[in-house]
Amino acid sequence: MTGVSHAYEGGPDVLHGIDLTVRAGERLAVVGPSGAGKSTLGRLLAGLDAPRTGTVTVGGVPIRDLNPEVLRRQVVLITQEHHVFLGTLRGNLLIAAGTATDAELWAALAAVGAEWADDLPDGLDTALGAGGHHLDGSQAQQLALARVVLADPHTLILDEATGLLDPGTARHTERALAAVLQGRTVIAHRLHTAHDADRIAVMDDGRITELGPHEALVASGGAYAAPWGSWHGER
Repeated sequence: MTGVSHAYEGGPDVLHGIDLTVRAGERLAVVGPSGAGKSTLGRLLAGLDAPRTGTVTVGGVPIRDLNPEVLRRQVVLITQEHHVFLGTLRGNLLIAAGTATDAELWAALAAVGAEWADDLPDGLDTALGAGGHHLDGSQAQQLALARVVLADPHTLILDEATGLLDPGTARHTERALAAVLQGRTVIAHRLHTAHDADRIAVMDDGRITELGPHEALVASGGAYAAPWGSWHGER
């Protein structure tokens, strides 16, 4: 991102002059208060919205010049909005990888901690959706993340993608994802996994106010250090 500003529907800018280079294979945590611009940043990085000013590139190519189908395969944004499609569990997973074997489907479910799948009456052939087995919000999130494992994108953006999971399960799931997607670029918006990241970008009022590794930001005593210390009961 170079000089990126963005506004919704003619409103005021919600991002202001963002300059950010995400390195290939990097784990970047984006943290900040509600309304700081984290979700907007994710949407621009995924190519869902175009910046008002500035440029967004992937591999040196302007994102607007990339084939949309290629972009969707390379950069995946997962939010709290999750979709369970009518059909079987197998069908819901094969959306992401049409040639995957049953063993690969089970491995993807295991990678995101979806142990509930082991107890389904018909395994991968269990019907989901209306008239079938109902998945709660956290299970639907894990299903969405299992699809990500199967799709194996170049870049994964997690915008509160584990927000419906309890904190312990969320940490386990995000770390398991990071292990499975080793070498891929992962951008996440959860403070409790920030210390696992290579770098943290702190956002406030549509700007990146701090950028660096966890230890350096905590030592600096700035905006990142305060919520981190509070979360650990230190302040």
